[in-house]
Amino acid sequence: AITNLEVYPNPSRDIFNVSFISEDKQTIEVRVLNTIGEIVFIDNRIDFIGEYSHQFNLKDYSKGIYFLEIKTENGFVNKKLILQ
Repeated sequence: AITNLEVYPNPSRDIFNVSFISEDKQTIEVRVLNTIGEIVFIDNRIDFIGEYSHQFNLKDYSKGIYFLEIKTENGFVNKKLILQ
């Protein structure tokens, strides 16, 4: 599955950094959703292995709660993002 998941800074005013390690080759989908389930960002990686790192800029979105969802072949990992 995935290890070393980091989401920082959280809360943030605009930028969220997300990083993790995929120890096995797998298809991964990284999504950021708003509170009503609309997809704000999506990144699909097929046969991905190694370190994932991405910077999300939410400065043009409303302040509030967002959800980081990482879908792997073994299930989901969810983190709450707070945009101030």
